[in-house]
Amino acid sequence: MVVAVHIFIGITTLLLSMFSTAVMSYIAMATPIGPWIAPTLVLITALLFRFFSYKKQISEAAILITVAGSVGGIAAIALGFSLPTLYFLDQHLFNAWMGRPVLFSLLVSIITFFGGWFGLWIANRIESTILIQQELPFPIAQLVYKMVVAADQIKKSYDLAVGFCSAFLFSALQDGLLGYAGIIPKSIVIIRSIPVSFVRLPFISFDLWPLLWAIGFVTGQMIVVPLAVAIILKILFLDPMHLFCFAHCTTTEFIFAFCSGMVLASAVFGVMQMFPVLYGAMCKNRTDRWFYYTVDGLRISRVMILETGVLFSGLCCLLFYFQFSVVMQLYLLAFSYICAYQIAQIAGRIGLAQLGRFATFVMVPAMFLFNVNKTQIVFIALFVELCGGVCTDILCGRKVAYLAGIAPRRVYRYQYAGLVISSCVIGGVFWLLINHFGLGSPELFAQRAQARHLLVAVQSFDYAILLLGSFFGYGLSIVGIHPMLVLGGLLMPITISLGLIVGGVGAMVVADKEEWYPFWSGVFAANSVWMLLRTVM
Repeated sequence: MVVAVHIFIGITTLLLSMFSTAVMSYIAMATPIGPWIAPTLVLITALLFRFFSYKKQISEAAILITVAGSVGGIAAIALGFSLPTLYFLDQHLFNAWMGRPVLFSLLVSIITFFGGWFGLWIANRIESTILIQQELPFPIAQLVYKMVVAADQIKKSYDLAVGFCSAFLFSALQDGLLGYAGIIPKSIVIIRSIPVSFVRLPFISFDLWPLLWAIGFVTGQMIVVPLAVAIILKILFLDPMHLFCFAHCTTTEFIFAFCSGMVLASAVFGVMQMFPVLYGAMCKNRTDRWFYYTVDGLRISRVMILETGVLFSGLCCLLFYFQFSVVMQLYLLAFSYICAYQIAQIAGRIGLAQLGRFATFVMVPAMFLFNVNKTQIVFIALFVELCGGVCTDILCGRKVAYLAGIAPRRVYRYQYAGLVISSCVIGGVFWLLINHFGLGSPELFAQRAQARHLLVAVQSFDYAILLLGSFFGYGLSIVGIHPMLVLGGLLMPITISLGLIVGGVGAMVVADKEEWYPFWSGVFAANSVWMLLRTVM
């Protein structure tokens, strides 16, 4: 019986690590949001253990499986936010990579493995500082632990199953299955493009795509205001200004130049905020035990030394492959360490991993300090997000285990296994998604990558429009509205923005958002799985 349980836990870990990686790969490229996958994994695990009658082993197994599977989820988010940037910067090079599926998949997997491994290595170094000395709460870890021990856990798992099955059936009836055409229309035209004086009401089509409602609901109020501001701004301000003041530009050129100004202002504002934060962190931690290893003993020290040697040898080979000089390598590794530490601190306090801001902080100075090419620019941003994201997720998982009293060694093994599993599958998943749907399409709009592309290409736009966008972006930062979410609303098709807004409003009007969270988690998981199935059907 014990052996059967261990085998079942191992198989579940493998499958949910692959599931987490695949689902979050799609969501990261389809929307500008990267929700935590851990709560969903807890509910799926509980449902599976109930189904196979392993009720007594739910609590500890759910935590171990979750901490393993969530590593792939955060790695997929980092990759989905950054990797497509290369497509928008150099389509010829990116398509050449895509033309060699094995090379593309292998290269993406190797980058994910070594970037994630470095983040895990950093987590080992700073675990004592973050979890013991500072005792950071990690709100997501608290949520996961409460879900594991909740009395109504099985009800939440059933809610997730209902959401998953209903959304999966809806998608099948909409897209068709086994050669049969869908019977549910994919869109309903509400308002066509109608000019009203100098204001043009856009074509609005409510795409019946539950994923947007689910992501909007899980994200909640945070997304509603920025996207609403973007829609109003575009209709009442940007379109008339383009028509009367910048008619020499095409609509695309005007929007891209304005958005580039917003990105530039956001980057400058973010870097200005990061300097004092990171400087304070470095000064504070001069006396911290950053190289503390949780499990003492000579044997573990030897393992640690061996791991460090193998890791840095692999990192050097990878960076030399992308033609990074020794100085550039030292710059990237040092600032990735510093940023990962600070990302983990922020996530430990507020529950949000601010990957993009820190990636920009490292990427922008590198563009001026070194003679970097487009591939290197993308690699720098991707590497910082991978390290920071995985480091934060590792510490979050260990916080859950600490709350549950699980032995550290068991948690370490599962987290390393989760990184290996996700690294093995992530390259193939990205190739399948990009090859089938195409980057820049409504299914894979890759808004985060497009925003980073605008920052890199900022010097090629009209400076008057850039200045206008910069003032607006700076004003948004001052009043506390997230500029990147507003940017997403300007760049994304309006149907996507409206779908997210509807979901966010739904979260605001229900009495208890957490009660509905399992259902909508099942919905976005089902739609992501369906889109993945479409790539191979």
